[in-house]
Amino acid sequence: MAWVLLLAASCRPAAPALGPTLRERFGEHDFLTPRDAPPTVAVVAGGTIDTRAATCGACHADHQHEWGATTHAAAMRDLQFFGELAKPDQPVWLCLNCHAPTAPQRAETVTLDTHLAAVDSIASVIASPNPDYDPARVAEGVTCATCHVRRDGDGQGVVIGPRGSGRAPHRVRVDPDALRGICVSCHSPGDVVLTPTFPCWFKTAEELASGPDTARSCVECHMPEATRPAAAGGPDLTLRRHVWVGGGIPKTVEGYGLLMERGWSSGLTVAVRAGEGGDRGTVSVALTNTAGHSLPTGDPERFLRVEARFERAGATVSRDVLRVGQTWDWGDSATGRPARRTEDARIGPGATLTWPANADPSGADTLVVEVLSVRLTVENARALAATKLPPSLLTLWPEAEAELPELATRYPMATWVYRGTYPLPGGALPPAGGGELALEAESQAALIARSVTFAALPLELKAPALSTP
Repeated sequence: MAWVLLLAASCRPAAPALGPTLRERFGEHDFLTPRDAPPTVAVVAGGTIDTRAATCGACHADHQHEWGATTHAAAMRDLQFFGELAKPDQPVWLCLNCHAPTAPQRAETVTLDTHLAAVDSIASVIASPNPDYDPARVAEGVTCATCHVRRDGDGQGVVIGPRGSGRAPHRVRVDPDALRGICVSCHSPGDVVLTPTFPCWFKTAEELASGPDTARSCVECHMPEATRPAAAGGPDLTLRRHVWVGGGIPKTVEGYGLLMERGWSSGLTVAVRAGEGGDRGTVSVALTNTAGHSLPTGDPERFLRVEARFERAGATVSRDVLRVGQTWDWGDSATGRPARRTEDARIGPGATLTWPANADPSGADTLVVEVLSVRLTVENARALAATKLPPSLLTLWPEAEAELPELATRYPMATWVYRGTYPLPGGALPPAGGGELALEAESQAALIARSVTFAALPLELKAPALSTP
């Protein structure tokens, strides 16, 4: 009998080999785990209060209003993100560490000692159920607690603030340096190759460090100062606004209506000269990056589409188009060919790119120069709209199933950041060397209105502006 049992045991299939821990595989990086932000913070007079965004907003209404219009607040209501999550072998647990970053937003507990589920894949981990999971918080995305709540020495929650007045009803730990540096954990996680075809390529902090404004931090541009109370009933103070406008492409069409209130402005200046553009001697377009980092930064699929166009009575006579961005070979998981960046044609911090536009002004009465910031190409938009989301993702955002097929008109794909026109009296440009042309540039309000109109177009009509030669 013992021999039979031994034989039966030896015939069982071997259990899959358990993968290494996250620490063993990747080292120690903030983006590998959710933030240890407990669901409550301690109240000075005793007891606790929860850290949901609405609770914070009861006293910090201005901060919550600003945050509510940002891409941070929309991080878990992002159609492109959910379409990407549905790709085969996508490590959803890892992607959520930046889009739903606090521990109470996660159904499972992931730490650096958590094991990967397999030796040769990072698609899933062996995680334990999270007793603090609060499904209602998932929709908050990158919420207040992401930056402002941590665990104190006694294990209770404490609010991290840039200053302390002693008037707050909850515990406060003053640590402005921790707040100032928190952006980099998601926006510049470091040189980490997760798989050959899935590297972490967000390097905005490194771009900032390589530019002329190394003393500036993210908050100085993306969180401008304002004078107002820190909380209801408090005195006026000089504080940071929670706006994070970025490239000016909101996550919903309705978000365009708040760009002006949030202080959106382009980090690009445009200058046009006559007679210095290529073989035909038409125009040159100088693009100067006034942002502290490269333009564009972040998502490597983003690019600037620059067009110089000659028109007659509103119809195009000739045009030239330039794509400013990165080019990637995304590799092949089947053969193990690694992803690599084949070209970086972005504009570095403080740099000027001069483009000799090669278009023929013959017969034209107007020169038009346009710059669009493009988030999504028409090819990727079509693929995302056709994506079928698995039930596991729909538990995070049930409405995504109905909204994703409507991506073409629900999800902004580009924003006009510049449009200037110049009349050509007599149908001719000024002679070469005549200096900069005084193009009539559209206001920011007009650029936003143009972007809203563009967002409402069918994908087929968007296609030329979302693709470049």
